[in-house]
Amino acid sequence: MTKSIRTLGNRPRYFPVSPKDTDPPAGSARIAAYAALPEVLTGFGVDLADVLDAARLPSNIFDDPESRISYADVGRLVAVSVQQTKCDHIGLLIGQGSGLAAMGLVGQIALCADTVGEGLQNFARFFTLQNTAATVDVITSGAFTRLVYAIAEPGMADTSQLQLGAMAIAFNILQDLCGPEWLPTAITVASSAPSNLRPCQKFFRAPLRFDSNESSIIFESHWLDRPLPPMDSQERMRIEAELQAQRAAIMADYTATVRRIVRKQLLIGGCSMDYVAAQLDIHRRSLDRQLKRHGVLFGEVLDSVKHDVACQLLRGTSLQVQQVAESLHYSSAANFCTAFRRWTGVTPTEYRRGARLQVG
Repeated sequence: MTKSIRTLGNRPRYFPVSPKDTDPPAGSARIAAYAALPEVLTGFGVDLADVLDAARLPSNIFDDPESRISYADVGRLVAVSVQQTKCDHIGLLIGQGSGLAAMGLVGQIALCADTVGEGLQNFARFFTLQNTAATVDVITSGAFTRLVYAIAEPGMADTSQLQLGAMAIAFNILQDLCGPEWLPTAITVASSAPSNLRPCQKFFRAPLRFDSNESSIIFESHWLDRPLPPMDSQERMRIEAELQAQRAAIMADYTATVRRIVRKQLLIGGCSMDYVAAQLDIHRRSLDRQLKRHGVLFGEVLDSVKHDVACQLLRGTSLQVQQVAESLHYSSAANFCTAFRRWTGVTPTEYRRGARLQVG
């Protein structure tokens, strides 16, 4: 294993690089993002081995930061941690211990940029190397910019801790790039608020809005122009070459790639087949052929993503059905309800009621 070093402010950041011969599995993330969990559990007097055993995960899962864990396993691991610590903001505590240093090559490519804005775009572009189950996007509108995180993996039961933890990591990443004087304008989280808001308020030091349709860090756009320290040109070339090689392997999972593009586009507007084809730099007909070769149609992928986002919002937030419909760009709540019944066999209200009964 080799290490590269880059200084952020007065703090050195070490980035472990451990190339793997195997391709990253779909719907997975590098374990490094959750490396703070053992220490968090210790603080509550909870044995990591007991948590891993209850979550049906190997005892050595945290030994190698380059190891990958499925998002379903992450969700189960965090759920068991909540149960055993009785802490419903444990995602925040885990995320507080992570930042660019935990992002491996993706963190390094962010630091290869000339400005914070370019670094964030690099981070978003290559985020799938860190996490193939979610997406990150940078959306600027006038004086404010949003760094948005969204889960693209289907069938996730409870994403509340993952949403909160992702916002803590995003906060640290922005401070790593901008410096300790940076603070957000607001934080939105696509989940209900934890029972104790004080730890969140103390960490983020900005207005918090839970029960949102997206998880995002909102900050003033002028920070995007902030210059970053120069990176050695040879080191930059090495990072870029390794990233391109790994990204090609991840993009080979065609359906998952299309799904992530669809999820990202839903953050800013309705998603069309032409848009997805343009993102892949191919013609619409080529996209159609490729998807058929993988046994799916574009409409099925789009419906699947909308279904999963709707379920996440209905289960994890108190958003009104009309607001969920608007977040998925339906023209009316009635049209959304018709689609949701087609997907699930029940209305959105019935689904939410059933999900809450399961939790209770």
